[in-house]
Amino acid sequence: MKKFFLSLAVFVMALCANAQTNQYFWYNGNLMMGNPIAQIDSVTFGEGEPADTLHILLPRTIIKEVHDTVYITIHDTICPNDVPEGALNGVFSVSANKKVRFSKGNLQYQASTDTWRFAENQYDITRYTGYFNNTQNDEWIELFGWGTGDNPLKNDNNPTNYSNFVDWGTNFLDVSNNRSWRTLSDSEWGFLINERENHASLCAKAIVEGVNGLIVFPDDFHNINTLEIQYGTIHPFSVNTFNSNQWKILEQKGAVFLPAAGWADNDYYQSPGIYDINIGGNYWSSTPYSNTLGYSVWFNDNSCNLHHYSGDQKSDKHSVRLVQDVE
Repeated sequence: MKKFFLSLAVFVMALCANAQTNQYFWYNGNLMMGNPIAQIDSVTFGEGEPADTLHILLPRTIIKEVHDTVYITIHDTICPNDVPEGALNGVFSVSANKKVRFSKGNLQYQASTDTWRFAENQYDITRYTGYFNNTQNDEWIELFGWGTGDNPLKNDNNPTNYSNFVDWGTNFLDVSNNRSWRTLSDSEWGFLINERENHASLCAKAIVEGVNGLIVFPDDFHNINTLEIQYGTIHPFSVNTFNSNQWKILEQKGAVFLPAAGWADNDYYQSPGIYDINIGGNYWSSTPYSNTLGYSVWFNDNSCNLHHYSGDQKSDKHSVRLVQDVE
């Protein structure tokens, strides 16, 4: 079995001569990135060996065994340029013939410097919205009106003035591969959650580092033996609770976490305000419902509504999570 993996390593290196090389180690039955800090629980070879697990993760080669600690050098089959800067490594089907990668965090904007960024952690919530900011404010905001990629502080009470959609992803052109980040359409959100193969086992409500949200797993995700996961969107957030170390395991496998960052109301009839922080998540799609309404994705402790058939006011402020197409 070891000779088999050595042969596989040569093959992988031939496919991608400048592939990244990282060191991993076994800890409590999981493959972990970084310097070895613990001895493995067990490693066996032959029938039913954990090599199958290694093969599922990515082709791996065990190159050195020292006493009870196994060191693993990884020649990733994905070249560095294949995973754009700011992207997660998981691949997600959003239609029968289209796949994407998600950005590493929700979209954020700083008015005082006119700067866009992705949240440092997927579970970060800034608790600020463009309605409460001006061009001199240095807070990072994360809730935006529909299609305000050219004007993130747009605060027009007349939703008809939001009829022209400007994708926030136009601010993130990746000059290295000439591909832009973009927002998923309504049908793509629906396919991701409700239609792709094994979709029922590729999403889960969860609490990550104390933040409620929705986890979406990549197409090739396989269950982790050391983590108990209750899949599906009908359960409350508390059915799955992960600390930062547990979440790191899931994130390394490409999992996406959509935090429940709330939303802000800015319509004709109510005083503008921010609601449902850490209670519900509302994520814009690029699809209009009408001149005044747009489709979005909404989830809370009780439900996950992937298609708002009545639409949301385009002047309302929601979260944005960008993707990039995989060629």
